[in-house]
Amino acid sequence: MAKKPVTAGAELTDIPAMDYAEHERTYKGFVELLKLCILGAAILMVGLYFVVQGGQPLLGGILIFASIIVPPLVGILSRRR
Repeated sequence: MAKKPVTAGAELTDIPAMDYAEHERTYKGFVELLKLCILGAAILMVGLYFVVQGGQPLLGGILIFASIIVPPLVGILSRRR
């Protein structure tokens, strides 16, 4: 990989500082989204169990539908606090 030539007037202070507040906000959003995805996947797996193995297609269908609806609702309601 080619290196940029160092000019005489360029110093290390010319590098812009990292915006730590924005980085932490982005990371917090990523972790929150990951939690919601895990919640949705867990509800979906329980619903699929009830449909396939449990012999309760109505309950399984409700849980599968809830796996689509609940995570966005939790995300919206948690931002209002």
